[in-house]
Amino acid sequence: MTKASHPSGVESPLKYPEKPDELDAQTIQEILNSFPALELLQQHPIPHALTHNRKLLFVNKSAVKLFDGDNSDYFLGKDITSFIHPLDHGRILNRLEILNDEKTKNNPTEARVYTLNGKIKHIISVSSLIEIAGHTLVLAAATELSEEMGHEISQSEQNFQRLFENMLDVFYRTDSEQNLTLVGPAALGVLGYLPEEVIGLPASSFYFDPQARANIVTAVKKHGKVQNFPARLKHKDGHIVDVEITSSAIYSEDKQFLGMEGLFRDVSEQVVIKEKLHRLATIDELTGILNRRAFLEKANHLIKHLRRQPEYSLLAVIDLDKFKPINDRYGHLSGDRVLKVFVSLFKETLRETDVFGRLGGDEFAIIFRKCTMTEGLEILERIQEKMQKISIRLSDNEVSISASIGLTELHEEDLPFSLALARADRALYQAKQNGGAHVAMLLS
Repeated sequence: MTKASHPSGVESPLKYPEKPDELDAQTIQEILNSFPALELLQQHPIPHALTHNRKLLFVNKSAVKLFDGDNSDYFLGKDITSFIHPLDHGRILNRLEILNDEKTKNNPTEARVYTLNGKIKHIISVSSLIEIAGHTLVLAAATELSEEMGHEISQSEQNFQRLFENMLDVFYRTDSEQNLTLVGPAALGVLGYLPEEVIGLPASSFYFDPQARANIVTAVKKHGKVQNFPARLKHKDGHIVDVEITSSAIYSEDKQFLGMEGLFRDVSEQVVIKEKLHRLATIDELTGILNRRAFLEKANHLIKHLRRQPEYSLLAVIDLDKFKPINDRYGHLSGDRVLKVFVSLFKETLRETDVFGRLGGDEFAIIFRKCTMTEGLEILERIQEKMQKISIRLSDNEVSISASIGLTELHEEDLPFSLALARADRALYQAKQNGGAHVAMLLS
């Protein structure tokens, strides 16, 4: 059996058979261009990498530093097994292979990796599936452990105290009444408290919602443990800290519940990134309303709801009149300004229950929840009146705006939602045929 040559010149891990490379350079670039969080991950202090079939598509600056590299170019296209210690190959690859639609994330695990200069480092890594531009990738993150901690993790009780004092996650233990009996020093960095400040206090007193603590206790008593349970804790200075909690029950020899012990880690930054990703995935960047995908998703949910609980609902499709000449004459920046004003007129008139989205370009859609045709027409007429009263100054000219609107009722049979969109589009065509600045209805 032959060992492959490692970049440093030392013997490297055995190479596993490579999977076929399904992605060409253009496809990889399209994937990266479609990933809105890429810039955030590039600057993230924790090492991150994107892989496809074990091949590295992206590594951030922190990951390059972790592996003692100069830049990311060397890593791109390499198989991850090139950097994993051979004793950890099987376990790490198995963790990747078991990821699927039902299990999209692995729990943190320790591993040993090679750096470019042949040094072995101990890391804690976690990986999860992520969908980008129609391709299923693996997003991995890692935290480096000191050499001392890496060694101690392989030990058990005899070295627990030293590990306890150096770990970044907060270790805690409670009694049967859920009062804290042990808290790790990392609590100072995560919550702003010294351990001696919190010992003896109820664990629930540090939760933004004390019921969340009760839910964790119930789950632990029922299942014996919980993993990566999300919760929101209160920092000493008052702000909220998002954490993930992994805890197990402590039982006596006669199966009496003695309390709980476990870890929690600060995931506030990940939550912010996730929320930003969610916003980027659902909100139209220019107008601040739902984008096409998010609008259609909500629309399909509503139709399913109508099948269970019928209600009057309407769909309006709106098209800005003579928008192309505005773009052509004044430029796209002026066109964007017109769209923002146009959207603001609708937002200030629509109700909180209405669903407003941009389908693309100058085409928009509204779902009026619990709204009769008469009520919907009144709302749209008020908006049309507002448009008639305003003008927008572009360059040296005052430009007026108007819109053609197609309106139809929503039915429980409108699955797929394209059936309702087709009716509304036919009504919109009628409105444009009538000269624009008009609402046309199509009932069925």
